Amino acid sequence: MTSIDTRSKSIAIALLALALGGCGDGPPARVPATITVRAEPARLWFHSDQEVVVAATVTDATGEELEAPTLVWTAEPASSVTAGAPDADPRRARFTLTTPGATTVTGCVAPAREGDEPTLCSSIVLRVDDGMPSLELETPAPGAELDDPSGIVVRGSVADRGVVRVYVNGVGVTPDDVGAFETTVPATFGVTHLAVDASDGLTEVSHVEMDVLWAPAFLPATSEDGLPALTLTDGLALRLGSAFFDDGLALDATTSPILTRDLADLLELVVTRLDVSSLVPDPVIDSPPTFTLRVTDVTLGDPRAELAITDEGVDLFLRIGAIEASTSGALTFEGESLPLDGVLRASAVAHARLTVRKESEDAEIVVEMGELEVAIESATGDFTSDETDAVFLLAEGVLRRTLEDTLGDAVHETVASSVPAVLRDALSAIDGALAGQSFSLDSAPFPPITISIDGGMRALDTTFEREMLATLRTSIGTNVASVHPETRGVAQLDASAMTPAFFRDGSIALGVRLELLNGLLHGLWSSGLLDLDVTPLLPEAVTTLVSEAHLEGRLPPVLRPPASDEGDDLVLGVGQLELALVFQGEPARFAVRIDAGVRVDVIDNRIAIDVAETPEITVWTLVPPSNPRLLTPDIVRNLLLDLWPDLRASLTSGLALELPLPAVGDLGGLAPDLAALTLELEMNGRLRPRGGVLVLDAQLVGTLPVE
Repeated sequence: MTSIDTRSKSIAIALLALALGGCGDGPPARVPATITVRAEPARLWFHSDQEVVVAATVTDATGEELEAPTLVWTAEPASSVTAGAPDADPRRARFTLTTPGATTVTGCVAPAREGDEPTLCSSIVLRVDDGMPSLELETPAPGAELDDPSGIVVRGSVADRGVVRVYVNGVGVTPDDVGAFETTVPATFGVTHLAVDASDGLTEVSHVEMDVLWAPAFLPATSEDGLPALTLTDGLALRLGSAFFDDGLALDATTSPILTRDLADLLELVVTRLDVSSLVPDPVIDSPPTFTLRVTDVTLGDPRAELAITDEGVDLFLRIGAIEASTSGALTFEGESLPLDGVLRASAVAHARLTVRKESEDAEIVVEMGELEVAIESATGDFTSDETDAVFLLAEGVLRRTLEDTLGDAVHETVASSVPAVLRDALSAIDGALAGQSFSLDSAPFPPITISIDGGMRALDTTFEREMLATLRTSIGTNVASVHPETRGVAQLDASAMTPAFFRDGSIALGVRLELLNGLLHGLWSSGLLDLDVTPLLPEAVTTLVSEAHLEGRLPPVLRPPASDEGDDLVLGVGQLELALVFQGEPARFAVRIDAGVRVDVIDNRIAIDVAETPEITVWTLVPPSNPRLLTPDIVRNLLLDLWPDLRASLTSGLALELPLPAVGDLGGLAPDLAALTLELEMNGRLRPRGGVLVLDAQLVGTLPVE
């Protein structure tokens, strides 16, 4: 359809008329200056015997539209149309097309003087072709990224000499009297396939097919320098429930290996394995011959740690039920020298309040221990001398006070040197888990791409006796300039904040925004993962017919939550993937949609994405081959199945993500026996999508081999 405007000479005449009109009385006459003619509805093709409405827009020199201009309508060739009854609106005219071919309809503003030739005209070319219904879609375009909250608006027009029925995804839509139709398809997050059919009941059905991507919103994902980049202020959240700190169960140190299931268990392990003897002065007392005392060995047994979350951090209560200290030395009592060789047995309790702070995203996590209170509950001596035992029983005796103070100091040093460090290491590991990550994908025929991931703890909030919630900023990007700068960005399903109420109670709950995983996929797509020459991958049986094959990804791959009848953790959709071929020397083009189930696991403390080995592949024709029987959609489907293993491997590798989990740092530095301790995240059930967040309930289990 072609539209022609006549402006230059007419505008000059109109301006002159306005100027002359200004010399008289009253407002100047409004003179037509421009005219534009259009067909309603706008179409590339029409059918013979179809009535067409042509309309003109006439404006004056200021751009104001004239509502009632006098127009003259003509058609060339005149025999190709029949004029209809005059329209009530002088700017509109009706014609019935009678002859296949091109008809030029011209609308002119009638000249002021009868007999003069019109000077202000505009024309439109109407092309007429009979056959199956002529179907055109105005919106959406194939590969469109849409966010209309009302749904996916499908608007178009159809032309045919008879009655035409239109169906959008199998649902009937009634065209109006000029063939225009519009309907709204319910929107669901992810790739939506649209199939529009027009049928006159006699000839072949006209068919238009496409994929579009719908989301409530899109997040810009291209940096100023043209590289794929996305930053989420809360791409990840980690909830540490009260059970992470203390599940109420004591550590069972009799198993092999020893398993820890909360932070209290770890502290109990540290207490029992710490070299407490190194914390005791040697000698304790050195005043011969009056008093000499050495504590040659100290062990702390039967510890029971209790941790409770406070508004400021964590409260610790520690009871050590079995303290043993080997002693030696001598004490002069009432003139007699008593040997101090023996064993002291005691129990002790300790209480401390730890404050946890992270003042800003760039600040380090600070764990400070307030006043540490230690008390010896009971103490009994088992010395080689009965007289020494008797002296030790004196409540206010120097021997008892010295030994109790020594053991109390040892417990104090044990707690002070281990507890803040263990808690600080656990939280700092979360803060630094994402910092400076990068990995490369380099598997032909796909382009080499390096993915970078960065992030840190933006906030750490505590709720009394319930949880600590760590929110992590995450940034992702690649090193390859975007080949899709027109993209609206990463599809966003839900922007709701991940507050504590978002998670179920338990030990650990990890929230991963779907935009984070889709951002990784978007970065790969934007870097050209789906835009490549696949000619070398063509099977030998096809190369005799197909000389070139190029893959063009019009839409980014998108992960979505499963529907109610789908059993996967997530579903991966790749839409409007177009395959351009040179078939027997002529171009042909097909479009492909791929859907594959996804299972999400945690392996080695990393998110592991397992995509189905056999996807669902839908193929439709965009430009038919010269011989459709030799190149069918089924053959194209098999070509994509051959390519799928390589594509699947690249997509799953690109979704690998280190989890921001608590760690225990160098426990071997505190207690060499703990150097072999490992921590592993154990999933409690399957991942569950909640809105736009993937929630994983888990437990951090420590394993200490026992020789």
